[in-house]
Amino acid sequence: MLRALGHTDVRDSPDSPGPSLHENAWAVRSLTPPMLGRTQACMFAGAGVLGFVGVLLPHPTGFNVVGLVSLQAACLVSAILLVALGKRTPGWLVAITPFAGTALISAALYYSDQSTSAYMLFYLWIGIYAFYFLSRTRAWLLGAFAVLNYGATILLLRLGDGNATVGLANGDVHDFVLITGTLAVAGVFIVTLRDRVGRLIDRLTDAASTDPLTGLLNRRGFHHITETELERSRRGHRPFSLLVGDCDFFKLVNDQFGHHAGDEALKSIASLLDHNKRRIDTAARMGGEEFALMLPETDQHEAYILAERLRSRLRGLFAAEPVGLTMSFGVASYPVHGASVDALLRAADEALYAAKALGRDRSVIYSAEVGAILTGNPPNRGGDHAQLATVLSLAEALDVRDTGTARHSQTVGRYSELMARALRLGREHVERVRLAGVLHDIGKIGVPDSILGKPGPLSDEEYGQMRKHPEIGARILGGSGLEDIRRWILAHHERPDGQGYPHRLVDEEIPIEAKILAVADAYEAMTSDRVYREAIGERAARDELRRHSGTQFDPRVVEAFLRVLVQRDRDAADEEGSVREARSG
Repeated sequence: MLRALGHTDVRDSPDSPGPSLHENAWAVRSLTPPMLGRTQACMFAGAGVLGFVGVLLPHPTGFNVVGLVSLQAACLVSAILLVALGKRTPGWLVAITPFAGTALISAALYYSDQSTSAYMLFYLWIGIYAFYFLSRTRAWLLGAFAVLNYGATILLLRLGDGNATVGLANGDVHDFVLITGTLAVAGVFIVTLRDRVGRLIDRLTDAASTDPLTGLLNRRGFHHITETELERSRRGHRPFSLLVGDCDFFKLVNDQFGHHAGDEALKSIASLLDHNKRRIDTAARMGGEEFALMLPETDQHEAYILAERLRSRLRGLFAAEPVGLTMSFGVASYPVHGASVDALLRAADEALYAAKALGRDRSVIYSAEVGAILTGNPPNRGGDHAQLATVLSLAEALDVRDTGTARHSQTVGRYSELMARALRLGREHVERVRLAGVLHDIGKIGVPDSILGKPGPLSDEEYGQMRKHPEIGARILGGSGLEDIRRWILAHHERPDGQGYPHRLVDEEIPIEAKILAVADAYEAMTSDRVYREAIGERAARDELRRHSGTQFDPRVVEAFLRVLVQRDRDAADEEGSVREARSG
């Protein structure tokens, strides 16, 4: 599996001593020229030593001792040369030396004056080397070269005798067929054994890097391939993201239905992740009910969208099950959240922890501020705006999918602050109301894009989903040290006449802060273009506030806001007049 994913090629390794033989299609495995050079050096050295021993021992009188000694010396020189080159051994050299060695063996047969002398056994060395280390095509090519050399040597020996037809009587053809046939069968055996060993190595590699239950990569395999992909992104200055997801309340499945049911659920989750990722992405089971996805060419926003899509589909997969499993995701991206795999995994884990703490079944982009808020220890930014900066970072991490909502929230926060001051709330209270204005729509993180961006009227079902966003927002902020803001956001779509949602509260049951958010939210929405309608203008929006004062909006808040707007208009007119006077003067 790992090899199929393309991360084992030695050319990608910065420690590789030279180009891979894959470049000229000679080696079947990732063997470098220096590695093959050392093997060939051993063969040449062994042949040289054995050849000298053969000359020293009693031998037939027809031996050409000078020729044989020169051949053995050439073998030893070749061995010394290959050892001396070491890591500098070029690929072309190790490609031609087996052919040179074959020619030396044929020459040794010729100098021994016997076509069946013991030197013929050295052809077996060539066969073993070729069929074990080389590709099948190259191995058969080298084998054919050896056969031709052997046949040519027999012919030369008979020509030297003065009669090329004597070989038939002497059984040379018989010897040639049996010997070359034996080499061919040995080659088949070696290729078969090599393939079986290769498959065994592949299975062992997969077993070491693959989760046996789901078939996905395990933590070891995921870390290995992620290192390679991150290095590629680093060299190309390309974005790269990690998702880490954990199944919510998975223990309930094991406790209520047994571990077999839990295993089946994990298989289903793994299958969903694997089938909903891109071809270039990689999914893994990191352990237990924790999964991860590696996303090359993906920034944090694209990774967040994928996490939301996976989360939604997983929730739907288990919606009809006795235990409706969901998943929380943490998102981390290179280079903004870390420059190494370990740093990105830590960042994604922290974001996952934040998603769990914020109510589960959600996705969170990593931010240093997120963890600080959840631990109740926001970073010290100085001044009265420390907590504001922290909460704004949290809002960014949990933002809805478009920039329009972010501008809307900032404007609502500003209007809310102005109203809170007009109602003479305390300084810290005003700051909290502003924060609530910025965060009031954070629950829309749970509303599908198809509803948020729908250009026409919403259906009853779609409107029902939209009405859930105050509760979703309250759940997101639960346990985050923002309990007061959580209550205000939950109630900011309630109405004094009791026709609001989600709890149909009436008048004094609704916090004044929620009433402020309602007016700010409505006014900003009426004076801004939306996909489903154009803005109605400020004058018309003020008329709408007056018309619905006492029913949809609190009269005190509407009156305070209108005073704020009138004063703003006066200030703008005075400033414009001052500018005109300055220009005319």
